[in-house]
Amino acid sequence: MKEYNYCPICATQLKVKLTSGRKRNFCPSCNFIDYKNPLPVATAIAVRNKKFLLIKRGLAPQKGTWAAPAGFIEIGETPEEACLRELKEETGMSGKIIKLIGATRLHDKEIYGDMLLIIYLVKLQEEGNPIPGDEVEEAKFFDFTELPDYYIKRFKGTLA
Repeated sequence: MKEYNYCPICATQLKVKLTSGRKRNFCPSCNFIDYKNPLPVATAIAVRNKKFLLIKRGLAPQKGTWAAPAGFIEIGETPEEACLRELKEETGMSGKIIKLIGATRLHDKEIYGDMLLIIYLVKLQEEGNPIPGDEVEEAKFFDFTELPDYYIKRFKGTLA
């Protein structure tokens, strides 16, 4: 996340002050406050015939781990649109959002810092095998009993 030393609006050197209960950089000239916000990520818990579709991450962070299809919400895109777009990009599969499961914080120590995961239950619409996208090593279906422990822990209460 970009760290400002100078105000991006008026170029005055930033100072630190307590704002809304936190120390934040602010501009004494124009009152700009450098808020640090989490990056929004849409996540698909994609299911077909009681099997869960996971991807093996091909890029950092957590390269090589099995995860739910997910990605950043882009400008002008709703979380639902991002969820279905990422599902298609990462697995070649389409789905229908059944419901919003919830939202949670995830802190990535490798690259991105704080992220806000918006998680949807998605029913896959077609048969066939997933096709891994450019950023994915592998994509495949898992029975509930085969899901990695860390996956179950992250989404506990939403998978059963």
